[in-house]
Amino acid sequence: MNLPPWAIAIRQQRLYLGKSQSQVAQESGLLNQTEVSRLERGLVHPTLQLGAAKLRALLRVLGWSWAQFAQATGLELDFSEKGALEGLKRLEAGLHFATFPVQASAMAGHKSTESSEGLVSIPLEDLRALGVRPENVRVYAVNGDCMVSESVRGMGQSIAPGDRVAVDIGRMPRAGDVVVAWDGLGERMLIKRYQEEGEHIVFYPARHSVPPVVRHRDDPVKIIGPVVWRGGPFRG
Repeated sequence: MNLPPWAIAIRQQRLYLGKSQSQVAQESGLLNQTEVSRLERGLVHPTLQLGAAKLRALLRVLGWSWAQFAQATGLELDFSEKGALEGLKRLEAGLHFATFPVQASAMAGHKSTESSEGLVSIPLEDLRALGVRPENVRVYAVNGDCMVSESVRGMGQSIAPGDRVAVDIGRMPRAGDVVVAWDGLGERMLIKRYQEEGEHIVFYPARHSVPPVVRHRDDPVKIIGPVVWRGGPFRG
């Protein structure tokens, strides 16, 4: 069976993220596993048959902006997709947003700045789908590029300089989560992937060329929360 390129692209992105079809469905809050399976088998067209709300939820789970989705699948070039794109625009316009101040700059590299100005608006629909209460959201600016992996540069899962990330202070991080943390020894905010290894807490960057930050459990380190949302020009 010859699958359409968009079906192959969706499956490859899901596998790249290490997610099962059921995980994609659960995290979307709108799709079910059968729909994800039918998408990957080319039986449901994502922009003609899926519906704008479900398509938007799928893109969020797969870490794609519309532009990245269009580039990966080639659907942007199809004249018949214009109606679906307009539907997405209308959906965006009708969403209710919560607005948050940027708390501080979180360090993802060797240099740090004090820039922490501005406001960030996040669709309430996204927060509900993630199970995040708006009162538990804190937003930070990303400073540095160590969370942009050489192997996935330009893809949705990278976190780039100038991005804004939202963390959920109401949930404890799990091993492997990207977190924002206060490093008391370095007197800085960090954004890294979190692991506990024996008596140490290790903060791993996405770049293999950048060393991890290793702290003892007794060191003054505070995990602010896991990253649940990210936005910025890097993925736009």
